[in-house]
Amino acid sequence: MAVSFRPLRSLAIILAVAVALPMLATLVFASGRHPECATIPGDVGPCGYWARVAEYGPFIMLWGTAVTAGLGAAVWLVVTAALGLYAALRPRRKQ
Repeated sequence: MAVSFRPLRSLAIILAVAVALPMLATLVFASGRHPECATIPGDVGPCGYWARVAEYGPFIMLWGTAVTAGLGAAVWLVVTAALGLYAALRPRRKQ
């Protein structure tokens, strides 16, 4: 019996997306300007782009990856179960 790598490939795609989305979200979130940086620099948090990435990045990456991977795996399980149920209930052709 041959081992199918299709489920492993699906999970690898889910994990790749689960890491890529929070990474992009971190970069987009950091690109927004902090409105108070122009008036009180240094007192309101990080004002530079990379400083904001360093400040918010770990939080967004950790929780974003966990949430995205969890949702992706849940959707993958539901789709796999639905396809299995469909295959089990499909009428067979007599030969």
